[in-house]
Amino acid sequence: LIHTHAVDQYVVGYPKVAAYENSDPNFLIYRKFGWLHNRILLCLQDELADLEYRLEKADKRTLADEKLRSRRLDYADSPLRKSLIKQITERLEIYDEHLLRFQKIQAIRRPTIRNQRSLFNFVRNTDSLVHGEYQWIKEGVDLAALAHDGTHGWFIGFIADTFNRISKKATLAIFRTKEQRIITGHENVALLSSDRLDILLRIVLTILAAILLLGPVMILFELQPTHRHDVRRNSWYQILTVLVFTLVFSASCSIFTKARRHQVFTATAAYCAVLVVFLGNTTNVLTSGK
Repeated sequence: LIHTHAVDQYVVGYPKVAAYENSDPNFLIYRKFGWLHNRILLCLQDELADLEYRLEKADKRTLADEKLRSRRLDYADSPLRKSLIKQITERLEIYDEHLLRFQKIQAIRRPTIRNQRSLFNFVRNTDSLVHGEYQWIKEGVDLAALAHDGTHGWFIGFIADTFNRISKKATLAIFRTKEQRIITGHENVALLSSDRLDILLRIVLTILAAILLLGPVMILFELQPTHRHDVRRNSWYQILTVLVFTLVFSASCSIFTKARRHQVFTATAAYCAVLVVFLGNTTNVLTSGK
């Protein structure tokens, strides 16, 4: 059973915007307020720097004093240092909390241009917010996407946009679930199932892998020289084929996988070696037979 509310059932305004953001995780976009965080951290940092200077100054005044060798004597006879350390502890705790929190916030990725544009267009087209209260969606680098769009989010978006241009009706019929149809209601909102798009992406990547593996083999086979005077000319074509497919393979590994640089280099070297071995074997067999 599916029990949910359509976006168009909510009152125009913040309720409708909240319902739209809740309709798809990719629309959970908010500001980081990076400038405000930096402003607070800079103020706390300077306060701590001032307290640090005052503590060092107090230490230098009692450099040869026995009290510096005993916290108990120092705190009993000199309340100044005790007060400074207490203030430093309090401010340092607040500073560390803000610093670590801001580090986590900055680690949140910004939304894709596609998702950012979708949220902006919805708010503007439905007139849900006044002009001055939705301009924050344009902030760009200061935005945080609470839901990660996935490793191939941009490619999935490209595929979805391509299918929409071909036939929007067919795209919605294939890639939209029943629950998404209920959520969108009568609004001009086209939600697509990420699971179904992921299946399509896997099919595309499978076809691409097959082309990268079998494509150069077929081309190299067709470019085999049939006469001795064709060996030099065809060899250049074969080397160019190996070069092009190796570059495409390396780019595909970098774009469509999470492989690190050394892993991409190793995989590319192995792929190129296989093609070179195949090229050498076919050329040697034919040239030796003529």
